[in-house]
Amino acid sequence: MTDAARSDDRPTPADGLLAAERKVQETLGDLPLDFRAMGAISNLFRSSAAIRRHMETRVLGPDRLSWTSFVGLWVLWVWGEMEAREFAAAVGISRPTATGVMNTLESRGYVRRRKDRRDGRMVIVALTPAGRTTIEVLFPKFNDEERAVAAHLDARQQEELAAMLRSLLRAVAPSGAPPGAGSVV
Repeated sequence: MTDAARSDDRPTPADGLLAAERKVQETLGDLPLDFRAMGAISNLFRSSAAIRRHMETRVLGPDRLSWTSFVGLWVLWVWGEMEAREFAAAVGISRPTATGVMNTLESRGYVRRRKDRRDGRMVIVALTPAGRTTIEVLFPKFNDEERAVAAHLDARQQEELAAMLRSLLRAVAPSGAPPGAGSVV
């Protein structure tokens, strides 16, 4: 790992920019780019990726759950059983990836799949009692860590950040995201 990559999360004293932002401006500063927009979106991505890694390590790791498997359990817990393609959309993954996630969760006894009674081509996925217990025990720990991550923002800042992120989501998904998509963090 380079020194620049290692120091990426440390702001520079003068302007508060991350080392990666400063390097981009130094390298691309002569181009007609919107650095403000780039900073907003790239830092959203960096923050999302860092928070995901943090949550997988601190909360999900002891239960050997990936972020995606956790989101799958959460979606089924909140919305109840659903058709497999709805599950994929709600978790924000492709249908082939959803099949792998469902296979993993099913092998651990957390979900069950069955053919739809009305249309045998459709597969319905639902939590098992073990899956429900797992998410009911795990989610308060997850929320405690969400609270810890957000603790340096006061209540007003947290509400403003959530409102801004909703606005960005609506800008790229005008009809609204599917149930549960991106709702965990």
